[in-house]
Amino acid sequence: MNKKTPIAILVSTTFALPSFAESTFTADEIVVTATRTEQKVSDVSSAIELINRETLDKNMTTNLKDTLDNTPGVEVQGDGRFGVSGVNIRGMDGSRVKILVDGIEQPTPYNPGSSQQRKYPNTIEVDTLTSIEVNKGPSSSLYGSDALGGTVLFSTKDPKDVLVTEENENRFSIKSGYSSVNEEFKNTLTWAARKDKVESIVMLTYAEGSEYKTHGDGADILGTERGAADPAETTLANGLAKVYYQANENNRFGLTFEYFDYQYDSDLASLEGYEILPGFAYTDSSVADHNKRMRIGFEHQWQLNSSFADDLTWEITYQTTESKSDNYDTTNWGFIYVDRERNRQRIASDDSIQFDIQANKFISTENVNHQLSYGVSLLHNDFSLENTDYTLSSDTVSSGSTGIPDAETIQWGIFVQDQAFLMDDKLVLSAGLRYDSFSTKPSTTEGYDVQQVDNKNDAFTARVGAVYHVAPMFSPYTQISQGFKAPTVYDLYYSYDSGAIFNGNPDLEAETSLSYEVGFRGKNENLQYNFSAFYNLYDDFITTETIGEQDGKDVITVVNLDEVKIYGAEFSSRVKGPVGTYASFNIAYVEGEDVSTGNALDTIAPLTSNIGLGYDNREYKFGGLINYKVVAKKDEWQDEDHIDAPSYNLVDITAYYKPMQDLTLRAGLFNAFDEKYWAYQDIAANDTTLDDFSTQAGRNWGVSAEYSF
Repeated sequence: MNKKTPIAILVSTTFALPSFAESTFTADEIVVTATRTEQKVSDVSSAIELINRETLDKNMTTNLKDTLDNTPGVEVQGDGRFGVSGVNIRGMDGSRVKILVDGIEQPTPYNPGSSQQRKYPNTIEVDTLTSIEVNKGPSSSLYGSDALGGTVLFSTKDPKDVLVTEENENRFSIKSGYSSVNEEFKNTLTWAARKDKVESIVMLTYAEGSEYKTHGDGADILGTERGAADPAETTLANGLAKVYYQANENNRFGLTFEYFDYQYDSDLASLEGYEILPGFAYTDSSVADHNKRMRIGFEHQWQLNSSFADDLTWEITYQTTESKSDNYDTTNWGFIYVDRERNRQRIASDDSIQFDIQANKFISTENVNHQLSYGVSLLHNDFSLENTDYTLSSDTVSSGSTGIPDAETIQWGIFVQDQAFLMDDKLVLSAGLRYDSFSTKPSTTEGYDVQQVDNKNDAFTARVGAVYHVAPMFSPYTQISQGFKAPTVYDLYYSYDSGAIFNGNPDLEAETSLSYEVGFRGKNENLQYNFSAFYNLYDDFITTETIGEQDGKDVITVVNLDEVKIYGAEFSSRVKGPVGTYASFNIAYVEGEDVSTGNALDTIAPLTSNIGLGYDNREYKFGGLINYKVVAKKDEWQDEDHIDAPSYNLVDITAYYKPMQDLTLRAGLFNAFDEKYWAYQDIAANDTTLDDFSTQAGRNWGVSAEYSF
């Protein structure tokens, strides 16, 4: 008798559903990241994922980590004290994935490896989002450096996403919710209005919560054997305001203001009594983190209707982000330190000005229609660190070593692309070319007094792709694309000599990539699906390497690997069933290795699959959704002796009820069967044990209510 695997059961269950439905797939999803213009997904020559507001609401997504939870080939990484650390797309993560909010670049992640400070591009409030797009694979020909592994675009709401008519009106809503996983109460107020030529929206969010829980088996004790998460108190405040003025038929102006403020105060119970050196013990450890982001942007949409361009949009944005961490503790070390109270304050900041201009031109001939786009982008970023050590017991202050210099980064690019529609739009050809220049200029500070050399990089990147619409249910596509990523300030200059000797490498080459992708997709009234296979090569891949030993310490530096390869396949589908039922299924398989050594990459996710089974009644007054996630064991690591990450299965259940037209009540039960599991990325740095402190949350629940009027 053959025994079916869980994934085989998921596949058979999905396609066993009857395919007759009262509602149909009629509208083609529109995305912008694939070509920098509004484009139907069916005309895109690569795999791209769109998560809309309806999906976020149905899954009761309340935090950034869960936004892409059921997206094939994509993992949102990190949680806990420093929050989400980034997005992993097909094995590429960190600064190799470009994060955008309304087209504005978010700062490069900064992680010096210490527990005192991290800075990540995670200052994004989920309630303000209207959609998320994930452009998988290299997209530097569109977005420049850092889009080596892909691009994620978070789009915040515009007035049109809230207003329900074309007339003058005001719309209000209030959304309140509670999540047990971090005991968070969150409230979001929204006001959108249209008055003649002016449209506006204001959104205000406030939340208070605690730490994200580990599994319930974790011991609530002091010390390194602790299994429960360190206790914490969190506060979130976010404001978003947009105003648009339609000056006339051809000119529309917009102004955006956004402010994000997140505070995290925690007692580090897991460090109580921890000895970093024999006899050197920590007691009474606590942290107070404060992360902020503010942006002000102005844009102008201009309908030129000329031979030069049909329309032109330019935008200038100022953005500042700051991560401040106060690390308090008491240390004892024999007769040298006796109850020494201190605060190691760490502040990392990025101030940037971004300018973008893009023109679009549609050219129609007898046999071919062309959609041309071209433009220029400029980003000026100032990165700075301010490390200060306060010895509270003796009331003294000193400048702490930063290990990295302040740096000015300037990058600019120019791009052009063409999308050609032939054979009555059955054949869609696309091509793009971009030139980027990237320079980093370090400077000395009190915390870093070594003058380093400048680093400069530039690159041409291109892509070509094609989609052929054989029939509505079968449209094969293919694309070849290049990626480019200049080394970060950390890669180039970071240094320390405590425990080990680490030196950056100012002579690093930029990373480059070449991606081959083929696939096919289809759609009819009841079914839509997408399959893609990819093979990506990365040259001059930046990584760390131990190169020797000095004074009993390992000497580590940053090097370029000759070549890394990542390949895999993904499949996703959605099915409409009878009487309001529906189903979704996806599966992602990825493999990756250092070609020269054959060693696996730690960033490669194990085989992962998701199935969703849902129901909406005819009037959408009530409904529910069950998501079942299967993650295989990860047993291939760069270090062959690394401990395996166990497989796991998760079941999430959500439901909604609308007692009246403008009121929606939602409830969710997550990890319904209380599975004890570890995310593979949390085990990557812990290669010997599976401790309770690293587990994800057990069974938890959430409720919310949203009223619009």
